[in-house]
Amino acid sequence: MISEMKSKVLFITSAMCKGGAETQLVKVALFLSSLGCTVQIISLKPINEFEINYDKEGIPVLFLKNWSRDPVANCRILYKSVKEFKPDIVIAFMFIAIIFARILKLLLNFRLISSIRIAVLTRKWYIPFLMTSGLDDAIVFNSRSSKANFENKGFTRKKGIVINNGIFIPQINPKIQIETKEFIWVCIAHFRWNKDYVTLFKAIAILKGLNFRVNIIGEYNHHNNPFRIIKDLDIEDHVNVLGFKQHTAQYLDDADAFVLSSFSEGMPNALLEAMAYSKPVVVTNIECNNEVLHSSGCGFLFNQGDEYDLADKMLSMMNLSVSARKVLGANGRGYIQKNFAEDGVMKNWLKIINQYSSNPELIPDN
Repeated sequence: MISEMKSKVLFITSAMCKGGAETQLVKVALFLSSLGCTVQIISLKPINEFEINYDKEGIPVLFLKNWSRDPVANCRILYKSVKEFKPDIVIAFMFIAIIFARILKLLLNFRLISSIRIAVLTRKWYIPFLMTSGLDDAIVFNSRSSKANFENKGFTRKKGIVINNGIFIPQINPKIQIETKEFIWVCIAHFRWNKDYVTLFKAIAILKGLNFRVNIIGEYNHHNNPFRIIKDLDIEDHVNVLGFKQHTAQYLDDADAFVLSSFSEGMPNALLEAMAYSKPVVVTNIECNNEVLHSSGCGFLFNQGDEYDLADKMLSMMNLSVSARKVLGANGRGYIQKNFAEDGVMKNWLKIINQYSSNPELIPDN
């Protein structure tokens, strides 16, 4: 049992994109609101990809305006909003939000938890991040590998803690799978610099002619439109670009396996959700993925940026029997249930909020 809580908690994030970090932020915010906290979110950009009535859910969101048009007005609104809210604790997600929150802390003197959601410090934030390092009261990472990387390189001045991403564990209805049907892959990732779709597309080109299809769910625009390279590689028959989808459950449920070619991640939510759906996986051999796959035994790792190795691992997965893939999927689901189930993750957030809040009221029962 967890008693009601009256603390005022403010979240600051770069934008309300439907990414892994923002999804976790929303889960924590909704959970705290359900306990009686007064919760508010400030989005530094006017981007909202969630189908949520924030006011109805008790977590109003302030969206700042386009910074290129009037940065001074945005700074004034941000400062005024935080000052008037008088938070017991501020939780900042993403580098730019952390930097802003640290500066605001100097001016308004609140408690600050900074949540780092990626393993690599982005170059454009390097100097301001290091200059403000040490102003956090606590630092939360979402993987052991991210924590080790930041602390070993001296990017943080205090030891952080790891709180895993909270993952919903769905009910799964057993299906009859046919060995000879078209093999369906699913990839869930926006078309961004770190997702390395080029390597995935080249691997698909190596395998073209086999009986498979890759359903890709992710946002794209005219700057990162994938259709030119798909056409150039002559892989239109094997790639189905579906764009952004609010709900991905059906695509995960229908897939035979999951693939992700990122060369940089903190702890990819899409991978964890695929594992929760008992899907075997093929993902890049980077620190966070290595951490998960070596602990769970749910699939294959391929060498970063190596389309030949990715093609080889995808072929190995497709050549496995249905029963062998089920074993891998069951391994992944069991690992998620043990380490990433939402109930346990939310209790871990409550512990650190209670520890560092200026109004500590809540201690979750064991």
